[in-house]
Amino acid sequence: MRETERVVETYGTMVYRVCYMRLAPVDMSLIDDAYQNVFLTYIEHPPKNVEKNSEHEKAWFLRCAVHRCTDICRNIKRHSTDEIPDTAPAEQENTSEVIEILLGLPEKYRMPLYLHCICGYSIEETSKALDMSQPAFRMRLTRARRAFAEIWGEK
Repeated sequence: MRETERVVETYGTMVYRVCYMRLAPVDMSLIDDAYQNVFLTYIEHPPKNVEKNSEHEKAWFLRCAVHRCTDICRNIKRHSTDEIPDTAPAEQENTSEVIEILLGLPEKYRMPLYLHCICGYSIEETSKALDMSQPAFRMRLTRARRAFAEIWGEK
């Protein structure tokens, strides 16, 4: 049980933030599901040949979070219905202007900008986490910065 506590304490905030950035525009109620799913995956199928508290372990959690969120979004698209939910997700009162702009960007721009510019991951780490080549990631990051700047300039 100590191992589970260690990984949640070490990577919990990072995983939650990635899930929030990816799923908040879709449905706030899915964030906790994705978050928990990442750690369940770690418990059921821990990464092999990865040292504890290493950059490789951190990258594993980052990729796992991105993939879980992608799986959830894909599942929603496949099984979407036209029903209106009983309750709408609660609005965040203290959301900063930057986060609001990020959440308004398309997902293909939101995640590269968030992971690289806000979280501080390198281009190599972020491109691997998003399963993109580095040149493609750099182009997407450039376009994301332009889109962000346009929205920021309008405010």
